[in-house]
Amino acid sequence: MNSMKNTRLHNLVQDFLDNKLDAAGQREFYTLLGDAGQREALAEVFLERMGPVEAGTETDPALQGILGSVLAADSPMKTPVRRMRYLGWAAAIGLLVLAGSVYRLTEQHRNVSVPVAQAPAKVHPPGRQGAVLTLADGSTILLDSLQNGIVASQSGAEVVLDNGQLTYDADETNAASPAFNTIATPKGRQFRVVLPDGTKVWLNAASSLQYPVVFTENAREVKITGEAYFEVTADPLKPFSVRFGEKGLVEVLGTEFNINTYTDEPAVKASLLRGSIRVNKQQVLRPGEQAIIDADGGMTVTSGSETANAIDWKNGLFTMSSTELPALFRQISRWYDIEVEIHGELPRRSFGGTLDRSVNLTDLIEALNIYGVNCSLEKNKLIVRP
Repeated sequence: MNSMKNTRLHNLVQDFLDNKLDAAGQREFYTLLGDAGQREALAEVFLERMGPVEAGTETDPALQGILGSVLAADSPMKTPVRRMRYLGWAAAIGLLVLAGSVYRLTEQHRNVSVPVAQAPAKVHPPGRQGAVLTLADGSTILLDSLQNGIVASQSGAEVVLDNGQLTYDADETNAASPAFNTIATPKGRQFRVVLPDGTKVWLNAASSLQYPVVFTENAREVKITGEAYFEVTADPLKPFSVRFGEKGLVEVLGTEFNINTYTDEPAVKASLLRGSIRVNKQQVLRPGEQAIIDADGGMTVTSGSETANAIDWKNGLFTMSSTELPALFRQISRWYDIEVEIHGELPRRSFGGTLDRSVNLTDLIEALNIYGVNCSLEKNKLIVRP
């Protein structure tokens, strides 16, 4: 192994262990894991970094089931894994890497890699790009299967589909009376739209955005349901605002932010990444802060990793920082467009870590079962039992 490649492998492994891999790093790391020739080199770096543990060392209880699963698996290993010499974390990580397919799903803030056996077929694929556009006259256009080009012309604006993104070429001088469009993503879909003023919006699954096809007034106002991430084009003469629910309002002062308004979640969350926003005419957020609004309108402001993690869905990741089981299954239901039935009372357990949203549901289910979450696919439903 040449020195440059060896250094890169060491850096990747260290960032993995320190939970510092960004999206590009994760793709590189798991691509290497999928290459049998590189997998052994990664395992060696893991063992070198973690070091041997003397026989008799107590192993983390959370790893017992995982280790058992890996040791029982009939996976081809050309090189002995020195199972008796390396115990605890070193053995767990070495075995998991050599086992092949892993996902970084961790429990109680521990970075435990979960082995996921390759399913013989895709039983239930993940979500993808797609949406339904409702025009001002009430007609609808399914965007999933359309080719690039103009999809509609209305009220001084041409609506253009360009590689999975909807854009508006608007002429304010020729705009007639205000006309509104709504773009909606069903479960299992997400989509991007560039509004007439250049503002970019990413819609998560089971969400909608209503907006004028031309911003002709002295203010720019849109309305959302579900979850969306905004990169707002600054225009001091036309303030930008987002309405949600019956009375919810986010006033934008030139910014990048995420807002989660799903009605099945216990609270609305507005997370600010850059710029400034005012929430419900009360609280001005600074970058890195998150406003949490409960059902009674009460608001608390927090800061930390939750704010940065709020947009990971846009970047193709599930991030579960202390995510409770019910919240995790709500995310799964929306992204995989599957009904979840919970039988009985779930244990109070939380999960952390990251998971690629392109993973098949069958793989995710197997990972959850390894952690003792009893769930299975039955008649196109995800059944969860204590």
